[in-house]
Amino acid sequence: MRIDEAEMILIGIGDAFEDKEDALSCYNALAEKLDKKNYFIISMCMDDIIFKSNLKQDRIVAPLGGKRMKQCPDACENKLYDITEKECPICHKELTYNNILCENYIEDGYMPMWEKQRLWLTGTMNKKLLLMELGVSMKFPQIIRWPFERLALLNNKAFLLRVNEKLWQLPEEIGKDNKGEAVKESPLKYIELL
Repeated sequence: MRIDEAEMILIGIGDAFEDKEDALSCYNALAEKLDKKNYFIISMCMDDIIFKSNLKQDRIVAPLGGKRMKQCPDACENKLYDITEKECPICHKELTYNNILCENYIEDGYMPMWEKQRLWLTGTMNKKLLLMELGVSMKFPQIIRWPFERLALLNNKAFLLRVNEKLWQLPEEIGKDNKGEAVKESPLKYIELL
C-alpha cells in the first residue's frame, strides 16, 4: 500500500532520526507527502526536531518526552515547567528535561496527545490503514513495533511498511499474508525516495 492509497496513516518514527542533520528536511519531505492525509505520528526521538517541521503539531506524540519542558529531577511536585525555568521552586534543585532519561519521569507532558492518538486509532478499523514504521529499534518495542504488528494482523485493511537498516524483518504471519513489506534501507533515505 502506498501513501496515496491509504485512508489513514499511522507513522512510527524511531531513534534512527535522533540528532541527525537531515532529520528536519526528511520530516518536511514527509509533511509534503502527507498533505491532505489523515495521519498521526508516534515519535521515539527526544531531540524535538520533529516539532520544528511542517508536520501537523497536533498529530505528533512523543511518549519518551523531549527538551520542550522541564521537571524537578525528584518530581517533588507532579508539575512541568517552561524551558526557561532554572530550578524547582520547592526543593531548589536544578530542573532537568522532561524525558525518559529523568529517573522520576513525569509522563503528564505527553499523555494528552497519547489519549488523542488512541482515540484517533479507534477510527482506523475497517479503513485502509498504512502503518509506516521508520527506523524503529528494539529499545521500547511495546510503544511502536509490537502494536504496529498487532494492528497489521487485526485490521484486515491494514498494511505494515517497516523501513530499517538493521531490523527490517517482518513476522512470518504478516509476510505470508501480504500484510506488510520490509525495506532494508535508511529511513531518512527512504523518505527522500517516496
